[in-house]
Amino acid sequence: MASTGTNILQPFEVEHAIDSLECVNLEEMLSNRWVSCCGRVIQLSTQAVLEARRGGHEHVQHTLTLQHKELEVVWHLLTAETWRLHVLPLLLRQCQETSPPPSSLPFIMVLHLEVAALGLLESLAFNEESAAALEGLVLDVIDYSVRQLIRLVNHGHAHPNQPFYSPQENHLYVFDSREDDEKGDSSSTSTQKDDEGKENQKSDEREDGKENIHHEVSQEERRAGLVLGGKAVAVLHLLAGCRKHLPLCATTRMMSTHDIPQLLASLLCMQPWKTQQTGDVYVFEDSEWQRRTPKDPPLSRTECQMWATLQTLLFDADCITMYEINSARKNVLLKLSGRLNEAALAQIPSLEHLARWLAALPLTQPQQPHPPPLITTLPQLSDGVAGAWDGRWKELSQRLAPRFLAPTPTCLQALASSMAAAWDLDALEELLPDTPSCASCGSPAGQRCSRCHNEWYCRRKCQVEDWPKHKQLCDLLVKNNPKAKSTADAPEEDGSG
Repeated sequence: MASTGTNILQPFEVEHAIDSLECVNLEEMLSNRWVSCCGRVIQLSTQAVLEARRGGHEHVQHTLTLQHKELEVVWHLLTAETWRLHVLPLLLRQCQETSPPPSSLPFIMVLHLEVAALGLLESLAFNEESAAALEGLVLDVIDYSVRQLIRLVNHGHAHPNQPFYSPQENHLYVFDSREDDEKGDSSSTSTQKDDEGKENQKSDEREDGKENIHHEVSQEERRAGLVLGGKAVAVLHLLAGCRKHLPLCATTRMMSTHDIPQLLASLLCMQPWKTQQTGDVYVFEDSEWQRRTPKDPPLSRTECQMWATLQTLLFDADCITMYEINSARKNVLLKLSGRLNEAALAQIPSLEHLARWLAALPLTQPQQPHPPPLITTLPQLSDGVAGAWDGRWKELSQRLAPRFLAPTPTCLQALASSMAAAWDLDALEELLPDTPSCASCGSPAGQRCSRCHNEWYCRRKCQVEDWPKHKQLCDLLVKNNPKAKSTADAPEEDGSG
């Protein structure tokens, strides 16, 4: 899409938003202060992507460094991760046991906050001066990035033939209350059972509501996992490239503590961002699955970054000095020797040096160990984000449950306002793929919802089928976005619109 030149935030708004960033504790999630900070982080992340796509001066990255707000960004990243790992499973369990929440929006916003915060750190890591300004926080960023990749590796070992998030997953579950109504009508055989049938129908609708919210949040959490994994690869690639500007402990962390070369080699063999469905090959790029064509290059963007990171680390004199290539590591790296074929090397000719090194690796004697420096630095925030709640996750989930499972209309309106401000559709037009995908069936789409202009559809039937899921978000966006056409027609729930 052509660049529209529209911004999410103007320069003076960028400076105000960054100046207003602050650390918010876990127990304050969904409070007014948290909602404001969450909206700012998402807006800044989107604006940073727009600036990077256009080239030239990156105002968000420069201002974050100038105002020394790196700690606040890393803090929001780690608090969102802590909530996702320890609190979200407990909240979803409570959702199954109680009445369904009115909206999944509070859950989705926290997941989007984590993605947005990592996106801001990717923007910082792209500039050497901004990356160096992270100082000790770079260890928290490296540790976090490694955790996202280990999660994908563990899933690949446990489920070798099952993608972390399937291209068809959006369309495996369609909530349609009319089917339950028809089943209920066919099972009722007498007037005496009518009341019982109505009660059972209401109970079924409540159960369907629980399953719908649970499925939607779980699905978005796994989709976010692939997005975070791809961004983690990009962050590690950028940090490896500017390693000389980082503290020495960053190199120790990447090569000795986490063994990133072996981790990347495992991921290149597993290919979690590539899958095959119904004979078509799909690659996860730009936060969605995209079908590959024979004309597309053999290596995806994430694969290129992993190969480049491997070459950077293995060919750097300081890195390889402290990296012992023993027999176990050699066996993992040797699995890559056949993957740099002629097509891949034609796409990235600079990888020829790595291909030759891998070809000669079987004849290379194990390298003598060179222990890393004894003096190192510990992460600054990893142990402090949880605070007093470490080990008290059930208590924290019970404290947050009313906000997530029974949010007030005021809270939902505030979240929708933040979403509408962060996802200004005029500005995001240039970030969309050339052919948007239908929200219902995944086919190429040419029409948008006429009310909120947020979802894309290929035909009227798909819009009607998706309306029960989209209605609540659509209403919130229309109510809180003055640019939306609130007078436009919406599809009827019975499918007659």
